[in-house]
Amino acid sequence: ISQSQFLDDAYQAAHIWNLALNKELFQYSDTGSLKINLTYDFRQQTTATLGKFGIVIKNNKSTYDTLKAKYDSLLAAYNQDKLSIDNAVNAYNQQKDSYEQQVTYWNSRGGAPSSQYQQLDQERIALNNQAVELKQKQETFNSSVDTLNTVVVSLNKVAQGLNLNVKNYNTIGASSGEEFDEGEYIQDSTGTRIDIYQFNDENQLVRVLEHEFGHALGLSHVNNPKAIMYYLNQGTNEKLTADDMAELDAICGVK
Repeated sequence: ISQSQFLDDAYQAAHIWNLALNKELFQYSDTGSLKINLTYDFRQQTTATLGKFGIVIKNNKSTYDTLKAKYDSLLAAYNQDKLSIDNAVNAYNQQKDSYEQQVTYWNSRGGAPSSQYQQLDQERIALNNQAVELKQKQETFNSSVDTLNTVVVSLNKVAQGLNLNVKNYNTIGASSGEEFDEGEYIQDSTGTRIDIYQFNDENQLVRVLEHEFGHALGLSHVNNPKAIMYYLNQGTNEKLTADDMAELDAICGVK
């Protein structure tokens, strides 16, 4: 996203709050105290990865079913690939142990005969080639694990958003993280900032910014799924609802 486009999106997001009270609650400045950061981590990577499969994360049952089908497919492939790699590693280790035992045997006798030495050298080269192939397979396998974990994180996020009575799926190995916040308003000793982690398109980015601007004003989450201040970014409207206005009134004391 270009800097000018990002500034336009931030302006649109701030404008809904300015318009609500007909006051300039937010104003852009190069030296402004509220910083906005675009942070690339596992959340946006998840969006990009799923996009390759034609999957756009939305909080609806259709997205959940699509993710679940993809998860089942990836898990089946994972189990098959893991078994194949485990077998290959075991076979490699057995051949390596046998080779090392032969080398130790002939070294203890002052060296192997020429014919035996050539045979051992061929075994050494073959083992090195196997090690390279195993490393390549492991890298490909690790990439598939990352993809599987990506689907798991999204699957759990959508299930939680829909309040589905389903099990929580576990990631394999080390997980990049369990939380899938699209953005976060942070106020600490370093100042105030908004970190944006993930968005599918420009409209979603504007809504995430609108939501976090609300937190910057001191607003809490509301229970209306269509509201800007609902805890999930699943609405499509870009205007404040009555619940948003009521929260604004409670904080700012305006009608």
